[in-house]
Amino acid sequence: MTELQKNLEKAAEIIKRHEYARVISHYDADGITSVAIICTALLRRGIQFHATIVNKVERSLIQDLNEGLVIFCDMGTAHTDLILEHLKEKDVVIIDHHVPLASVPIPTSPTSSFVLVNPYCSSEEKEEIGGDICAAGISYLLVRCLSTDANNNIDLAGLAVAGSLGDKVALDSGINKLILDEGINEGVISVKNGLKLGDGKIRDLIIFATDPYIPLAGRDEWVDAFLDKIGIEGDKDINDLDADVERQLADALLALSKESSAGISEDALVGDTYILNSEVVKNSLDFMRLVDACGRFGKAGIGIGLCLRDAKLIEDATSLHMQFQSKLVSELGRIEREAEVLKELQNMFYFYVHETGVTGVSSGILAEYLHIEKPVIALNKKDGTEDGKRSETKISARCNKKLVAKDGGIDLSKAMEQASKEVGGFGGGHPVAAGASIPKGSEGEFIAALDRILGEQNAS
Repeated sequence: MTELQKNLEKAAEIIKRHEYARVISHYDADGITSVAIICTALLRRGIQFHATIVNKVERSLIQDLNEGLVIFCDMGTAHTDLILEHLKEKDVVIIDHHVPLASVPIPTSPTSSFVLVNPYCSSEEKEEIGGDICAAGISYLLVRCLSTDANNNIDLAGLAVAGSLGDKVALDSGINKLILDEGINEGVISVKNGLKLGDGKIRDLIIFATDPYIPLAGRDEWVDAFLDKIGIEGDKDINDLDADVERQLADALLALSKESSAGISEDALVGDTYILNSEVVKNSLDFMRLVDACGRFGKAGIGIGLCLRDAKLIEDATSLHMQFQSKLVSELGRIEREAEVLKELQNMFYFYVHETGVTGVSSGILAEYLHIEKPVIALNKKDGTEDGKRSETKISARCNKKLVAKDGGIDLSKAMEQASKEVGGFGGGHPVAAGASIPKGSEGEFIAALDRILGEQNAS
């Protein structure tokens, strides 16, 4: 039995001892699909639960947990010291995929009451997964060990795929491919090839196309002129296009992106879309985006409900998604219009976000499609916490995967951890995507420190 399988079996063993669980998870698409996978499996075993969605783990949250079983999804690795300190009398399962922080000691092996399921905590487990994996993928592997019937919870594979899409984790290798193939073989997932814009009217899809990024996003009149020029009706549903017309649209969008210097590749725009046959929203891209928007607007309950297959919530989730896309398009438009917004340093770009809730997404789009040569750092004073004692600035860092070398190169997780620590903050994440919270007023010092650290990484 592999190390990962041992930890999964141990986690299942701990969970089976209980009739009630407190489940804590992150607010993004991966966190919400992860908690939904776990909670669905708990329900099927007759285990009641209370799910809580948070932005980050706080000491006060951990101190207030009174349940006999606590499950953390998509978070917890960076806080194992606090968890072991305050929950030592509880049973604790951590399901996570974030890179461990150098400053936080990681337990070397599970105990009768504590298990950390995170393949990135040991080189053996990291090699075992054969690539990247998200929290929803790990949660899916865990609930396969919790099944009470012949179904084996395989019908939840679609949620794992949606979580992977939310965290931009590749599905074509390692354990992710095994999960995908299992879902396809069991009829839970189907594959459709074509434009990766989601379902809906062509005009609307282009106006709100931020990932993949279309240079026409947010410009209604430009979209209308573009569609008139190539002779395609904007009110037509994208699924009603025949293959030749869809190819014509794809070629025109790629040509437009090339003219505008947007770094969109054909693979980003055209390819396989996964259809989630068991979910209330079938297109995996649409499903992921709806769930993600719910979390970012503080309506994670709607997102969880969608994952629990409550079709009545589709309308509310769609409304939240449209609001989110409007804010995102507005923020990206501001950055493009006002040249002074995005500042360039020797080793990075940075900017201050005006809209709340779009910090990580906006920096991610800039890093992946528009400014791929350096990491992009977004700072948002509005998303920071205000508790009367401490005021924080939230920071998101993103970089193109090409900047992250297998040996050496950029590692945003380490850079953000070190830079935030230098100014009295806290940070970490992944090599290509990381976050931090720092005291307000320390932004200038943080930016200088991060630029220096990224330069040191490049030099190595």
